[in-house]
Amino acid sequence: MSKSMYLLQAFTIGAVIFALVRQQPLILRLQVLGWTIGVSAIMWRYGVQGQLNFYSNDQNQYAAIVRILMTEAWPRTPQWWIEFSKIPFPLAAYPLALSGVHVALALKTVSLVCILVLTSDLLKRYETVRFFDQVRVTYITGCGLIGLFFSLLALRETMMMYFVFRYVTDRSIAGRVISLIILFLLRSHLAAALVLAEVVLAIWKWMTSHRSLGFGEPLALIVGGATLGTMLFSWRFASINNLNGLAQIKTPFSGNYGIAETLQVASNYAGLQFLTAHEAYVKMPILDLLLLRVVFSDTVLIPLGFTIACLLLGPSLRERHRFTLLAFSIYVSVVTNTDFNSFRQNIPFMPLMGVVILDAIHSRRVAREKSVTTSQAGALLLSGS
Repeated sequence: MSKSMYLLQAFTIGAVIFALVRQQPLILRLQVLGWTIGVSAIMWRYGVQGQLNFYSNDQNQYAAIVRILMTEAWPRTPQWWIEFSKIPFPLAAYPLALSGVHVALALKTVSLVCILVLTSDLLKRYETVRFFDQVRVTYITGCGLIGLFFSLLALRETMMMYFVFRYVTDRSIAGRVISLIILFLLRSHLAAALVLAEVVLAIWKWMTSHRSLGFGEPLALIVGGATLGTMLFSWRFASINNLNGLAQIKTPFSGNYGIAETLQVASNYAGLQFLTAHEAYVKMPILDLLLLRVVFSDTVLIPLGFTIACLLLGPSLRERHRFTLLAFSIYVSVVTNTDFNSFRQNIPFMPLMGVVILDAIHSRRVAREKSVTTSQAGALLLSGS
């Protein structure tokens, strides 16, 4: 396909989606506009084929899977469908690709739709009207800078962001089950962390029903989550390598877990994973990575704000806040045992982290307003007397 034809398709898709969201908040229209310009610029700079190597060559894998779906020779092995293909993402792009849209553009369109639907749900949740409030909610939940960036790529991150959010917030059991199945097919250990957090939190609620840990509860959830995640990884690793899974289960307290491992886990709560990663897995100079964190400041501010909010809320943590903290702690402790510990791994949790931050801001605002109202009422009583 020529560059001009690709541009025509990109602007046509952008125009159609823009028309569909024309009655929606302004921030959604800006996301569509930014996406249209962004995908066109990436293609123009790297070429129609070379664009799939921009940022991550994983995009080539998803494009290849879509092309396989477009043929009649579909793989018959369950492992391909369940583990390798990440099928929900390429399958969503399949109808567009079948209609003649370039495979890369079809995948990027799916990424855009996911971030738009997620943004819309978040704006409705916080009933934003003013444009400034729309920007604030979008930025704090990861749908702004980093979310828009990943909508420009043929990667599954924005789909995972959306379905993690749906799993936690959906009130219907069927909706939650569907979200969990999709997440399992997209990233199995992410789904496992969510399920394990669900079970453990139910037990935790029963154990603490008549007592409160106060401000120690967030730390207990972090330590508990890290322990469970390490156990989950060691069991899975042993199972894959045909070892005795139960005998190989480890915890952070069973040895070979020191300051370096602790810092690796802790760095995820501040979005600075590259500072603790092994140098063999850091592909860019530290200065460049720091500059990227300035450009994509939300990758640092969201996890850092989330951590601070959880620690400050302490006894005021809601069930959804506890779940997010525990699930993230389990997930992070699994990821840090692999070679892929980076901010990209944590992106699916950013909308939930943002929800915790926004809820904490709202709680403090309500408490402040109550305090002012009480003070004013006291002043009126004194003046009346």
